[in-house]
Amino acid sequence: MKLSNSLQFNTENGMDIIDSILNAGNNPTIVIDKETFEILYQNKKALELFGNKVKFLCHEVFNTKEVPCMDCPIFGLSENTETKVRYNDILEKTVSWEFTNIKWHNGKMAILATLVETKDMSANVMVAATREDTYDGLDSLTDVPTYSAFYDNANKSIYSNLDKNYAVVVFDIDRFKTINDLYGMSKGDDALKHIASVLKDVFGDECNYGRMHSDMFAFYIDYKNKGEIIRHIEKIRKKIYNSEFEFVINTSYGIYLVEDLSVPINLMCDRAMIASRTAKGNVLKFCAFYDEQYREEMLKANEIEKDMNKALENEDFKMYLQPKYKLADDRLCGAEVLCRWLHPDKGIMPPMDFIPLFEKNGFILKLDEYMWEQACITIRKWMDEGRTPIPLSVNISRYHIQHNDLEAVFRKLIDKYQIPVELLTLEITESLFLDKPEELNRELVKLQKMGFKLEVDDFGAGFSSLNLIRNVTVDTIKIDKDFLDSEMASEKGKIVINHTIDMAKDLRLQVIAEGVETQEHVDFLKKSRCDIAQGYYFAKPMPLAEFNKLSF
Repeated sequence: MKLSNSLQFNTENGMDIIDSILNAGNNPTIVIDKETFEILYQNKKALELFGNKVKFLCHEVFNTKEVPCMDCPIFGLSENTETKVRYNDILEKTVSWEFTNIKWHNGKMAILATLVETKDMSANVMVAATREDTYDGLDSLTDVPTYSAFYDNANKSIYSNLDKNYAVVVFDIDRFKTINDLYGMSKGDDALKHIASVLKDVFGDECNYGRMHSDMFAFYIDYKNKGEIIRHIEKIRKKIYNSEFEFVINTSYGIYLVEDLSVPINLMCDRAMIASRTAKGNVLKFCAFYDEQYREEMLKANEIEKDMNKALENEDFKMYLQPKYKLADDRLCGAEVLCRWLHPDKGIMPPMDFIPLFEKNGFILKLDEYMWEQACITIRKWMDEGRTPIPLSVNISRYHIQHNDLEAVFRKLIDKYQIPVELLTLEITESLFLDKPEELNRELVKLQKMGFKLEVDDFGAGFSSLNLIRNVTVDTIKIDKDFLDSEMASEKGKIVINHTIDMAKDLRLQVIAEGVETQEHVDFLKKSRCDIAQGYYFAKPMPLAEFNKLSF
């Protein structure tokens, strides 16, 4: 029966009744503990298909991953039934699962997962070889060993040569999806075949390599020192790079040194994959060795991701305000909106613990919009209470520029809460201008035409500062705290800050200094004609109730 929009299984009639209910259909069904990811139950069809996997963790069983998948469909599952398409390593197929929140007989919140159908997809977005088209353990697209054949070969070699040191290396193509999108999936397939030919050329008949899935490949080698591993990787990487395609094939590598033979081969690959992710997006780094710290960070990240949607629903993300003061008369003139996570178990979580992760997984879009609305609600409340509102500044990330119609979003907020547009200031980090500055500037011009004031945050932290204030339409620059600290350490540095402020004044830009913490900072900034300051010298970020006491 339905209870609070989720199914409930009680124990009044025992597991026999539950078993008969879940075996009534023809579809394989499993029950997964929502908190621990442990498989609690399988019906007969699921047992036939997967074997007995009860008490195993779903991500280890179905995706050969040591930690929950970063795109786990359980995260953020709504109260209604949802269908998700996932690749399944056991079946070597892409399948469609129907997920439903349930309350299991022991009181645990769980997921009822029913396999609805098997889907055939293009080879380069899934493991190409299925059981029907696999022969001799070879991948049908690339003609190299499948991941299961690779596991078998690695097991035989590593465990029969215990006197040797082995390394497992996993790599994939940087921005492979972009290649598919821009040049077509057949070209993506050709790129995968090219990689396969490189591996065959380098390793010959050793069969110490294989295709894991999609654009991910792996190999294992014995070695005497780490330099030998890196030289091997460099050789493969250069051969892959030197292709005749109209696009560049860059690859990133993760290395797991086999030291603990109790770790299964699939988990060795998983750990190598975790290491490879640390090399992504770093032009100076194409490979990384696995460190246990990565696993701890991954587990921590998965814990945060598991809680993030629920935290938004429960309003655990709180708006904090850091006051801004005019240096001419030390008068409060505004505040910056900051986010703090009041976790029910962990207490206040600092932004650096979750904001970088949210920027990677895209959740920052939801969180930022939530904070923007909190700012608008606050301004509206001040107006309704007869107070004189002060401007609040909110942050805009690069993800909004790429995925959002900012003009429409902010117009909707201004209209919904009927607040003056000049009371909401928009802060843009300087680093945003390094990526597609023309596109960003077009968006900023639209926002300025609506009446918004625009601030550039972290000014001086990057390398584009002079070009930025020359070419981009903004109203205010905020001098970065690190810039302030490092430049004030010397007389030359102070001259640099003075000239930066003078230049901004000549361009009719307002100047805010952030991270102001000492009397020396304040005295210097006043002499330099800086307009506004914020920092611990004046006030720390604080909850709204505390800010109201300070302000009104």
